[in-house]
Amino acid sequence: MIQHNYSRKSVSNKARFRGKQSKWFLGMIMFVMIATMSFLLWNGEFLSNPAIKKQPAYPANDFWLKNDDLLLFLETITQIKNHDLFLNPEIKRRELIQNALRSFVEKLDPFAAYMTADEFTQWKKSQSDRYVGIGMEIVKDPQGQVICLPYSDSPAAKAGIQAGDRLISIEGESVSGRSILAIGSMARGAHGTSAKLLIMASTMEQKLVSVKRSHVSFDSVSKSQIENIDVIKIPAFTSDTKKKLANALADFDKTKPLIIDLRGNAGGDLPAAIDSAMLFLAAHNKIVSIKTRQSIKKYESSNSVINSSFPLFIWQDKGTASAAEVFIAALTNNHRAISIGKKSFGKGTKQEILEMSDGSALFMTTGFLQTPNGLFFDGKGLNPDYTVESNNPKTTEYLAKVKELLRETSGDFSASKPEKSGCIEQPWLCHLTDGSVF
Repeated sequence: MIQHNYSRKSVSNKARFRGKQSKWFLGMIMFVMIATMSFLLWNGEFLSNPAIKKQPAYPANDFWLKNDDLLLFLETITQIKNHDLFLNPEIKRRELIQNALRSFVEKLDPFAAYMTADEFTQWKKSQSDRYVGIGMEIVKDPQGQVICLPYSDSPAAKAGIQAGDRLISIEGESVSGRSILAIGSMARGAHGTSAKLLIMASTMEQKLVSVKRSHVSFDSVSKSQIENIDVIKIPAFTSDTKKKLANALADFDKTKPLIIDLRGNAGGDLPAAIDSAMLFLAAHNKIVSIKTRQSIKKYESSNSVINSSFPLFIWQDKGTASAAEVFIAALTNNHRAISIGKKSFGKGTKQEILEMSDGSALFMTTGFLQTPNGLFFDGKGLNPDYTVESNNPKTTEYLAKVKELLRETSGDFSASKPEKSGCIEQPWLCHLTDGSVF
């Protein structure tokens, strides 16, 4: 009979910190204290795209030396370091703690990442102008699968990657278990070089795609006409979208219908989407709310609307996400526009990068986006007011739906002034809202 002899080391806290271990424990306490404080006490302001926030240096406090939870964490790390035979004996205690933090945040939050000081330095270098990407956003679904959202006319889209495709690997390296930031860095590189991506399409067919890295530049607002109907295409919201959109609107006949095409718009700059929505909304109309641990911050229209009466249609598809979904919800929930197409992607969160005092960093979700009607759409998407039935509808199908709606109003959007609440300014909407569209 084999007997197992488990040796229980029952020593007091005072004994554990004697001798050479005391300095190490005090250092680790301060390290974990700063990381923990960033989770519990951070009260950040609204940001659109991830921006770097440096955390304040917290003063020493005897409370942390008396915190049983932190002492238990450090005791556990020490016992693993000293006794677990599966642990590489060469690993440093600091690396062991960093790995613990990394595993915790990445399991907790599909967008989260913990980067050491060296990793964070390398990540910041990869964001410089010397390195370029492939024009694609990536998100993780609840199962941890990496989903592609290529921008319209980007290198990724031109290579055949479609919204909703799964990313399996980059240059033969699996993306499974990697953070969003790490995967993004894998895709970036020098201008003109190619990245080989293994993609799984919605048909469950895998394909190897070569995408040439280049400076992704596009006009955030472009104008065209389709069968005498004005169309504004917004492939992504950028810092200059509001200005360009206002200029485009100034050129249009405000008595005629307008289409805003947000198909394939994966989001971009959230403040730009909020500002752009204000061009169509009266003052004090709700646009979006952001719920954080500490509060709910509400954003409302604060400027004079350019025009609030011409018929407005928004085209959306499964690649419409994030800031573009905020724009759609702001206009449809306030009864200013009709949305047409397919259910949107459903990316309703915002992330921030929090830099720690030792140069390491946390990238994590700090807010949920909420529509004016109170819907948290993350993971759910936004249903259009009118659905285009085919799986991958063409522009002609979207246009046919617009024409159908216009015919129902006989092309007259100002002849009647119905008494229906909320429709006085846009009588064309009153007819379309019959049947509980909104």
